[in-house]
Amino acid sequence: MTKDTPSIAAFKVWVFPTLVSLVSLLIWNDVNEIKSDVKLLMAQSNIDKTRIDNLERQLFKTSNTIPSPFIPRREEEITYAVLVDNKFKFRR
Repeated sequence: MTKDTPSIAAFKVWVFPTLVSLVSLLIWNDVNEIKSDVKLLMAQSNIDKTRIDNLERQLFKTSNTIPSPFIPRREEEITYAVLVDNKFKFRR
């Protein structure tokens, strides 16, 4: 093999640690950005879960009085309104 001149050897000794440092700095920056994005996504997920829980609570709390298309009903429990003399009467 050919021998490197002292100036090329010194350049290689100087360039390799510099390149390794730059690559590790880029990786560290990307990892920190990913961590912050994950934190934001987890916070948004908690907010969405709270909203869904509240909607479910409202839906199932009022399911006995208001028919919902999401809750299956038995056929014999159908309630309908009849308008007699401008007054509502509910029948089963």
